Amino acid sequence: MTNPAHPRRFAALDLGSLTVRLAVAEPIPGGQFRVLLHRREITGLGRGLAATNELDQKGMALTLKALQTFKEVMTAQGVEVCRAVGTQALRQARNRRVFLDQVQETLGLAVEVLAPEAEARLSLAGVLTSLAPAVLTAPEVLVFDVGGGSSEFALRRPGREPVFASLPLGVLTLSQARPLGDPPLPELVAALKEEIADRLGSFYQGAIRPHLKGGGPCLVGTAGAVTTLAALQLKLRAYDPNKINNLILTRTQVVDLSERLAAMPEAARARLPGIEPAKAGVMVAGALIILTILTVFRQDSLVVIDAGLLEGVLHEMARKF
Repeated sequence: MTNPAHPRRFAALDLGSLTVRLAVAEPIPGGQFRVLLHRREITGLGRGLAATNELDQKGMALTLKALQTFKEVMTAQGVEVCRAVGTQALRQARNRRVFLDQVQETLGLAVEVLAPEAEARLSLAGVLTSLAPAVLTAPEVLVFDVGGGSSEFALRRPGREPVFASLPLGVLTLSQARPLGDPPLPELVAALKEEIADRLGSFYQGAIRPHLKGGGPCLVGTAGAVTTLAALQLKLRAYDPNKINNLILTRTQVVDLSERLAAMPEAARARLPGIEPAKAGVMVAGALIILTILTVFRQDSLVVIDAGLLEGVLHEMARKF
């Protein structure tokens, strides 16, 4: 029997299209969990997908290296159980089996490639671990997760089953498919805005609008693009999730940030307080996606949450202890 003074430790790994993340946690009463540490590496696993539909060697090698480091961290932390999940890059890549076999053979990790609905469901569960209860009094709450390769949406309505939907629109694949120049050329930025608006508008009309009854849902954003915008708005030199969770970003702020980012060379964006340098190349697309979500859903603000897919995985694991 596990000594209650020393709870079993467990971990979740998220192999995203842009970033690989680790969280180590321990269970607490009531099926909940306490996060002990987070680690993240921007490896660009989905690099090359836009052009070839395959993972390239550099992205796979960097991701394997990060996973090896994470495995050493888990061993040092006494982790007993680990669940590893993959998202859009591994859903889409024709050569994903090569990479998954490498992970299994070299690290002993079996990666579960999530279906889009499963990813959206886990992201919602993770967001709910940190979302202020007052937000949930809204009749309709739409949680969105803008990732490197896709964006997931979960519509929550009291007393009804959530609606889950996914769109293969992400900051990494979009940035690679539609290079803007450095600094971005205004005409290319304008064309990208139009493309994002077309794709999100069609998605909204087909997948989300039929389920809405009110004047528009309360928007809650999670994952790297939206949390980076929040960190930029706060000018955070050291990232602090406690300052990010439940922060309100207004449409005006997102407009200002997107215009500022689009006017800068990548090297200048990389020096801004609040941005990870490795994300500087994808944040113009990220800001435009988030701005378009506000526009399409006719909202003037959104709630930012740092917790998401990774915490959703931990939440499911904690319920088994």
